[in-house]
Amino acid sequence: MTQLKIATSARLASYIESQRGVVYLNQTDFTDVAAVVMSVEDANAGILSKLHDLGFAIPTFIAVMAEQTVSADYLPLIKGVITLGEANKAFYNAQVEAAASEYQKNLLPPFFSTLKKYVEMKNSTFACPGHQGGEFFRKHPAGRQFFEFYGETIFRSDMCNADVKLGDLLIHEGAAKDAQKYAAKVFNADKTYFVLNGTSAANKVVTNALLTRGDLVLFDRNNHKSNHHGALIQAGATPIYLETARNPFGFIGGIDAHCFDERYLRQQLAEVAPDRVNDVRPFRLAIIQLGTYDGTVYNARQVVDSIGHLCDYILFDSAWVGYEQFIPMMKDFSPLLLELNENDPGIIVTQSVHKQQAGFSQTSQVHKKDNHIKGQKRHCNHKRFNNAFMLHASTSPFYPLFAALDVNAKIHSGDSGRRMWMDCVKLGIETRKLLLERCSMLRPFIPPTVEGINWQDYDTDIIANDARFFNFVPNEHWHGFEGYNQDQYLVDPCKLLLTTPGIDASSGQYTQFGVPAAILATFLRENGIVPEKCDLNSILFLLTPAENSRKMAHLVDMLAEFERYIEQDAQLCDVLPTIYRKNEARYRGYTLRQLCQEMHNLYVSHDVKQLQKDMFRKASFPLVVMNPQDANIQFVRDNIELIPIAEAEGRIAAEGALPYPPGVLCVVPGEIWGGAVQRYFLALEEGINLLPGFSPELQGVYIEKGDVEWRRIFGYVITQ
Repeated sequence: MTQLKIATSARLASYIESQRGVVYLNQTDFTDVAAVVMSVEDANAGILSKLHDLGFAIPTFIAVMAEQTVSADYLPLIKGVITLGEANKAFYNAQVEAAASEYQKNLLPPFFSTLKKYVEMKNSTFACPGHQGGEFFRKHPAGRQFFEFYGETIFRSDMCNADVKLGDLLIHEGAAKDAQKYAAKVFNADKTYFVLNGTSAANKVVTNALLTRGDLVLFDRNNHKSNHHGALIQAGATPIYLETARNPFGFIGGIDAHCFDERYLRQQLAEVAPDRVNDVRPFRLAIIQLGTYDGTVYNARQVVDSIGHLCDYILFDSAWVGYEQFIPMMKDFSPLLLELNENDPGIIVTQSVHKQQAGFSQTSQVHKKDNHIKGQKRHCNHKRFNNAFMLHASTSPFYPLFAALDVNAKIHSGDSGRRMWMDCVKLGIETRKLLLERCSMLRPFIPPTVEGINWQDYDTDIIANDARFFNFVPNEHWHGFEGYNQDQYLVDPCKLLLTTPGIDASSGQYTQFGVPAAILATFLRENGIVPEKCDLNSILFLLTPAENSRKMAHLVDMLAEFERYIEQDAQLCDVLPTIYRKNEARYRGYTLRQLCQEMHNLYVSHDVKQLQKDMFRKASFPLVVMNPQDANIQFVRDNIELIPIAEAEGRIAAEGALPYPPGVLCVVPGEIWGGAVQRYFLALEEGINLLPGFSPELQGVYIEKGDVEWRRIFGYVITQ
């Protein structure tokens, strides 16, 4: 293991005698340090307080001259006091070394610690994987490049489960079990399962563990496609869909407040499953997006209080959050912080650790909080749950992914997790303030005022600790969402959401000129900045503790530069050179405003913002004529036709269709094509043909050339 250092000030460095390296206090961020020795002057200068606020719990000593005293306020924050002098130098250095060794020994979480030691053993293996620590790759020039690109350690830590020293990841034994128990403690769960193939798999684990054919599932229409796959197609459950909001900018909102009313839900039962309308708990499971892709976060307390008594379990798909419990003002929005009793539903939370926490891509975790219903028939015990887990887990796991989940839990433990997320929240606030100062067209998606005072005029510390500054107050024009109750939803402070020109916020109507966010996103990518997502007149940037003020200032600089290009009506070839080169015949002579106007006009001509909204309103839901599982069976059996969507009206969808991102199905297998959904995809088809270079990624439908050059969107429907 790499030896961590001793941090001290320059004037004390000569006193430190250690085999470890020594680093000065002003030259470290303390992530490479196992012990700290500072003077009284250092403590008085605020270094001790700063060190404590980091939350790393590094053993700290204050060194004093014989006549000096240490403030009583400092004593709870330090390991000990060192009296400087040659006579006791060896004794105190031994104390420092002992504390450093103990800190380093306990620093790493269970699985990563075991994995690291195992890799350092450099065993000779005749088990899989066949690259044998990377040696196979090194036998070929291309393989050697691959090996050197990633480095030896990643290959040596990719190993087989033939050696039991690391425990078992499928039946949860040894270090693997210890890691998941540790994560459960950090995240306030009763049990935690590490999932190595994304929250798409995690959601299928949960839905396959809880649902069967004939079960009723209360289903957020915003749900990610993986919930459709697991609950509806694989399990065959019957959905009761909950309508959701979209605003004119293209942001994904939450479920309407009235959908959480028991009388309304029993009315829906009367339509879908009349024989279940009087059941005490009619729903085996409710699946709710705790946070939408576009940063609308649900008040978990309200959800459980309103529908919990109707459900055996609630799955909060937290793919786009998971950090809310580490941010004090979001406490009520965390399902895992809820106090629950035997009358409440079991709570399951899935989290995409790789999205905004610290994990490699595909790392996910399932948190199970249901000890309060143990002994009840509705309780799903570990053995039954793990059976579903093993249905979706590989028998050849990639250990670095598992280790990343283990380390993520350690990072979030204690005060360090809360401190890092608070720093992230504050940086996001400062960035929004800078945007409001520097930009006039691109606006942060926040309330313009709070209690009559401009949002940006409040102190950052006040904003960071008060949910009012991110609250969706019902009927306020700035957000444009309808159907919300007070304190029902919050703007995620860790999602930097911006709106672009084209929508009058006060009326929700189109303006004469607009700047579609797809053009801004393309400009940013041309300049080395990658946004997470854009849609219509909205763009999203994810914020994590990884960010820093320099990175955010650079983003604001580029956004301000884009505004200048709009104002100057710059030549398109100068602003979007890659798009221009690939489509020069189409865009020759174009200016930036000209392109913006054409795309904006396309949106206006189809009223795309209204189509997006209508697709997720109950009045416009496609008619359900077949269980999604049955429709998928017809798809597998090839009892289907591939036809243009323009000709699909009245036909039964055999495959779910969606734009990606966000990965939310617009039409579900077994539903009838037509209405807002069909018109929406035809609007996308026109954009694909008229505006090359800006084609969206579509799943479940296929873009192909028709009889002429016009590219058409095709989809599978069930044979009549």
